[in-house]
Amino acid sequence: MATGVATTTVQYALREDVAYVTLNAPPLNILSADMMLELAAAVERAQGDLSIKALVLQAQSGSRAFSAGADVGEHRPENAPGMIAAFSHLFAALGASELPIVAAVDGAALGAGFELAIMADILLASDRAKFGQPEIRLGFFAPVGVAWLARRIGIGHAVEVTSTGRTYTAAEMRDFGLVSRVVTTAELPGALEATLADIRCASATVIRMNVRLTRQLADRPFSEAHREAERVFLDDLMRTDDVREGIASFFEKRPPVWRNR
Repeated sequence: MATGVATTTVQYALREDVAYVTLNAPPLNILSADMMLELAAAVERAQGDLSIKALVLQAQSGSRAFSAGADVGEHRPENAPGMIAAFSHLFAALGASELPIVAAVDGAALGAGFELAIMADILLASDRAKFGQPEIRLGFFAPVGVAWLARRIGIGHAVEVTSTGRTYTAAEMRDFGLVSRVVTTAELPGALEATLADIRCASATVIRMNVRLTRQLADRPFSEAHREAERVFLDDLMRTDDVREGIASFFEKRPPVWRNR
């Protein structure tokens, strides 16, 4: 079953147990403050629906870019506070999400569009995708780029990307470890659905627990992270209905029927 809501610049659709958030401001999907607030609302909506197992970020088919970045005019000093407030709201919503975020990037992901893409846990790209943080050449730095990119691709690559402003191919970003898979534009929808098919096999409750812990524990020493993972395993996971259902389905040789609790 599919349900959807369309706004001027963002489309939200729920298909089965996945939320599809589509940038709908072709051809370049420039991220205005208003559009960023719409995106934030869509992310929060998906997070609030406990039956959802994944969040997809993509652009409307036929767009020349995933997103060519934020509206440069809104970077003027007199406009910057409103723009940064919307920007902060969007990225706080993405950072707080407990859903696996899957991005399908076809075309350019530059500036704030690249920052949006790097928030994805699984980043699929077409061979025509381009990535970069050109803000440095206009006298800006990229807030999410400097705050998050090093965690994704290492300090050296992150400083290079954010300091040079150059544009990188999908294959280069795959080599950096940011892009999970590079396919043709025609193959991108199929690659996205194949990834989602695997995610759909799991319990929504356990997926969220898994994602939350993975993000929370990523920077902790192993001994501390391991102890916390085991604590949640015993105190929280073992109390769910779905862990019992998963075990029962294994012994009964049938697909599990998740209750998401």
